[in-house]
Amino acid sequence: MPRTVITAITEPAQVAAAVQVWAAAREAVGGRPTAARRERVEARVRDSGLAMLATYGDKPAGMVVAEPYAEGGVVDPTCGHVAMVFVEPGYWGSGIGGALLRALQSPPDGTAWTRLSVWTRATNRRALRLYGSSGFVDTGDRSSLHEGEEIIRLEWRRPG
Repeated sequence: MPRTVITAITEPAQVAAAVQVWAAAREAVGGRPTAARRERVEARVRDSGLAMLATYGDKPAGMVVAEPYAEGGVVDPTCGHVAMVFVEPGYWGSGIGGALLRALQSPPDGTAWTRLSVWTRATNRRALRLYGSSGFVDTGDRSSLHEGEEIIRLEWRRPG
């Protein structure tokens, strides 16, 4: 039986695989990624503070991108921001999203942030379940996207 392996994204083929996972997940919920958006995601994966790819056997199954958290233009080196987490639709519900977040909570590069923050749509039940099961709690912070949809900020704190 294949196993899930999570590795830091360092090679162009891994960047391409992560972008494909993102595109497949977006399409599965009715999104139509434009070429321009695909290019922005590729740049984010390639240039982020930390990007990891999950493979199941030899198939790309999920990706996560994180960076140092900044508030009011001030970077907090003890806190990370989860920029994106996507799982290939065929693997939804398999635990790959949780495995990616656990890897981010103890990243291979030794970053070891004491807190992780993420913004997600208030209506994204799948994401809310994933983050909740990974120890993230609602901070009470709210904002809205340019189209008016509410987003909420969740945070995970390292125990101890």
